[in-house]
Parts: sequence; structure tokens; C-alpha cells
Amino acid sequence: MTTRDLNDIQIRFLASLGALWAAVLLALPFTKVAIDPGSFATVVGLALALAAVGMFAGRYGLRQFRGIACLMAGLFLIMLPMVAANYMAMSFNLPLADELLVRMDEAIGFDWHGFIGFFNDRPLLATAFSTAYQSFLVQVALVPVLLLLLGEARRAHAFMIAYGLLTLIAAIVAIWFPAYGTYAHYGYSGAEFANINTYFGFEFIEHFEAVRNNEVFVVSTDAMSGILTFPSVHAGVAYLLIWATWTNIWLRYPFLVLNLAMALAAVVNANHYFVDIIASIPLAVLCVLVVRSVFGLGSQTSPGSVTASSPAPAPASNT
Repeated sequence: MTTRDLNDIQIRFLASLGALWAAVLLALPFTKVAIDPGSFATVVGLALALAAVGMFAGRYGLRQFRGIACLMAGLFLIMLPMVAANYMAMSFNLPLADELLVRMDEAIGFDWHGFIGFFNDRPLLATAFSTAYQSFLVQVALVPVLLLLLGEARRAHAFMIAYGLLTLIAAIVAIWFPAYGTYAHYGYSGAEFANINTYFGFEFIEHFEAVRNNEVFVVSTDAMSGILTFPSVHAGVAYLLIWATWTNIWLRYPFLVLNLAMALAAVVNANHYFVDIIASIPLAVLCVLVVRSVFGLGSQTSPGSVTASSPAPAPASNT
């Protein structure tokens, strides 16, 4: 990839990142959430310093290092406003939607108690799904780097923006669906499950209640939590990760299996209703369509990629 190509990608990335920040900051005064400027400034400063180091390295021909440094800086700059958006959504303090979400699960025939019992009776499977669930941040950081190294810089940056956009849209939808989730709604404490890690099903509740019940809630990087139930951001990002890695034959199936497990693990390990997982699908599709247009992905292919219309390679000659 030429420096000109990388410049074009990063301009599109910065413009998209600016739009995400603008959306959050413009909505902030209409909520009861405030941002701790000191903690946010520290993280933003570190991210900008990392980006500056990357740009400096790029001047000496280290384009891949430049790309990786800027992607990691971008990850921090995307996560900050998107986590704030979660709190902003819950600050409207609309009536709890747990009963509605239970009825939606029942309407599609999903037996939550049977599903959770199935995993609790199988320790190895429960452990595998817990590991998949906790791979979220590792994957969000690792997959763009892998794509960049494999010559798919445009797709790497597109995934990062899709992640931010999905989180923002999920926060907007979640305004009307605040919920404690399955564990709390069904009256479980977590001790009933011998083999399921329920930590993530309860750790957000203190934040959830605080942002709903206090007159002002200050978001700080010292303590942040994902507090959305419907739709599931974890599941939505799992679908984005499948899309991001799909064109590369070496990444496709390992990340498909891992992220299908991560999406379902949101039900097992994180207090989600099954409809939370389903509702994330159209959001992920919408985000993919947007970033494909923004980054000019279209039907282009990349090194190591395959498409349905690609001709099969000719057999090797023995001569």
C-alpha cells in the first residue's frame, strides 16, 4: 500500500471519528451525564501522542507501524465517546423493559432457563463460552492489526468505525429498553450456577442504577461499564468481527466460530435476553453498509481474500 492510499484511508477514518464525537458531544447537554474532563483529556492526550509517533515513523517509510499506531490511537478515541453514549442513553430513566424482553423471548420460543441450565451442566463448554465472551477487547484491538498486516488497511479502518457506529446506534435504541437483564429479573444471585461465570451479569448494576437515579452522573475513565441490555453491543461487534475477517481464508473460520460463541455467551455470561442477540444483527448489517460506502470497499478484494465470483486458481503444472 502506498503512502497516498494510507493517507486517503486515514482521512476518511478521521472524518468518521470526528462525526462520532460530534454526535455524542452535541447530545450530551440534553442528558444528565457529564464527562470528567481530566480523565478524558489524559486518555485523549495519550492517544494523540501515539498517533503522532506513528505519523513520524511513517515519514521514514515505516507505513505499517504508522498504520498500527494510528489504529490503536483510534481505538481509544472511539471507545471514550461510545462508553459515554451508553450512560447517556440510560440517564433518561425510562421504565424498565425486562417484562417486555421476557415476552419477546417467549414469543420466539426461547427457553432461557433451559439454555442456561444446559451450559451450567457442562463445565468445559461453560468455560469456553466465558473465554469467548472475555475476548471482546482483545479481538477489537487484534483484528484491525491483523487486517493491516495482511494488506487490508481499508477494511481494518472500516471495522473500527463500524464498531463505534454500532455502539452509538445501540445506545440510541437502548434509551427505550433499559433493563436489569435475566439474572436480576429472574431473581438469581449467581451462586446458583456452579460452572458459569456470572461476573459480567452483575458488575454493571451499580453503574446502571447510579446513572438512572442521580441528578448528575459523571463519566470517568477510572470506572466504566457496559450498561446496555437491548440490543447487545457484544453480539453486534461479534457479527462485525465475522464480517471483517470473512474475506481472508485464514481468518474466516476461526473468527466465525469464536464470534458465534461470543454472541451466544452474552446470554450465558452477561445477563442478556436472546432477543438482545437477534436485535444486534440488523444494526451490524446497517453499520457494514455504511462503512463499505464511506471507505470505498465495494467489491474490491485484497491479498489473501476470496470472493464468490473469484475464479478457482489453475492447477499447478508439473513441468
